[in-house]
Amino acid sequence: MQENGGGFVSTTGKVKTEFAGYTGDGYIDDIADGGNIVYTVSAEEDTTVKIAIHYLCTEVSRVRAALVSVKENVINEESPLAMTTDHKVKKEESHSSDYKDTAYLENVSLTKGLNQIIITGAPAGTHTAAGGTEITINDGGYLNYVDYLIVTGKGIDFGTDTTPYYTFSYASENETAGSVTSKTEPGSAISGTKITVRADANDGWKFECWSDGATKNPHTFELTKNTAIFAHFIPKNYTPPSGLVGYATITDDAGAKYTITGGAGAKAENKIKIVSYDELIANKDLLASDEPCIVTVVGMITTADSKSIICNIGSNKTIYGDTGNQGRFKNIEMRVTGDNVIVRNMQFGEVIAYDKLPDYKGEGNDALSLNGAKHVWIDHCEFRSHLQPLDNDGKSVSNPTDSKFDKDWYDGLLDVKNGATWITVSNCYFHDHWKAVLCGSGDDHDDGDSAMRITFCGNYWKDINSRQPLFRWGKAHVYNSYFNASGSDATGINCRAGSELYIENNVFKGLKTSIGFFFDVDNGRVGTWTSTGNNGASDNSTTSYKPPYKYHAEETNTVVDAVIKSAGVGKLSVDDLQ
Repeated sequence: MQENGGGFVSTTGKVKTEFAGYTGDGYIDDIADGGNIVYTVSAEEDTTVKIAIHYLCTEVSRVRAALVSVKENVINEESPLAMTTDHKVKKEESHSSDYKDTAYLENVSLTKGLNQIIITGAPAGTHTAAGGTEITINDGGYLNYVDYLIVTGKGIDFGTDTTPYYTFSYASENETAGSVTSKTEPGSAISGTKITVRADANDGWKFECWSDGATKNPHTFELTKNTAIFAHFIPKNYTPPSGLVGYATITDDAGAKYTITGGAGAKAENKIKIVSYDELIANKDLLASDEPCIVTVVGMITTADSKSIICNIGSNKTIYGDTGNQGRFKNIEMRVTGDNVIVRNMQFGEVIAYDKLPDYKGEGNDALSLNGAKHVWIDHCEFRSHLQPLDNDGKSVSNPTDSKFDKDWYDGLLDVKNGATWITVSNCYFHDHWKAVLCGSGDDHDDGDSAMRITFCGNYWKDINSRQPLFRWGKAHVYNSYFNASGSDATGINCRAGSELYIENNVFKGLKTSIGFFFDVDNGRVGTWTSTGNNGASDNSTTSYKPPYKYHAEETNTVVDAVIKSAGVGKLSVDDLQ
């Protein structure tokens, strides 16, 4: 049963074609924890069948397995279908022989009429898989590439029910602040199912809104897409930091209010200072958790050698750079994966990402990345590297045989991808870098990035060669910023892959092209934009999009002085950072 063929109903993943050897239109990918593939089979009478999956696994170390549900009842919880491989697979190779069948589930009962068959990822742990092999699943909830489903038996045919199933989950954004309950267990349900959730605040907190913008509590919604809904709580008598504008202040396209709180309400022991690399490592679990936490970074924090690392940041965090001994992360990728995060007065950069010199390549790629994060405010920060490669000790590095060496030694200063949204980047200083800011993972698939909403305002872009930013799929508002480049080939705002941007009252100086669609790709997926009131870019409009929130755009002739005066670190007082 092929994707988009007879008996196929729906999937929470995507049909892709990067790895050769598939049949049909491609294979189904991006089935993460909670995702599914739904098929339907018609049986003439009550009968038994056997079921297997034709799949591809690309990594030896990736141990995944599948659970099969018939009419929403899991039939192989104790014997998942193992999806493994015996060697690493590369995209450029031929893979016909690498696609294989799982073991069969025997004697699966179907009833007369339509039978829904749902495939999901098995949880992590050690199991005796179907066929008797013992496996230890290390990538719980995920599926490998599914080419097709095999259902073998007498008197069966493709089903005709095409009503999709969707995943849903619900939770508190901050369990310290409150909880969420529902009579409906999270999982998968047929389109149109009505789900009611209730938020209950703990002492000292109050419920503000749901992540979909609703303020009613309890809240009932109809399942029409894959849905993860969160309750947002704020401390009673809370006063937000001043200066916040843009998309980080709302939570839907109608402008529903969201009050960002970061680490407000943190316990005393979760108000910490990080003054060394060892202290960063000692606090990695706390930073990656969703517990409210306020972090002050004092001085430069960097790795012991030239290999970069990744430090994950969970929900409900505030990260400040000390106003005296400036906080700075060097050769460390700070990766925000949670929601409700404030980052102010910090320096980021010089993350060595080049992967062809093993003495240097570590874990990290980007100075700051937002990976699926929501409601993030990045303000008065500095992002920088060097236009010529340096090792972590500041010594020059050269590799004249590779023409891309200089540009790829460092990757991005700021990456936003995998569904990250409701973000404001304000009053920041980006400088001395080749490819600065990437918003959206790729041109050929959006990975949830069509939901991206970002405001860039009051930022200073100095001697950046490209990606100021490069934007794909989602929507962005860029205003009151100053772009100044001395390189003759520098390009500015790159609108790609169906993105929509509203670009107003900015100043562009020294760029080859200020706004456009640069570096054409085979699929030709261009973005659209409105340019209005800009100095150094013509007015034009190919989209009707405008931001839904209230804001004030300063006159263009005041932008340069205002941005130079305000953007970057050291411009906030201690009181501003409370």
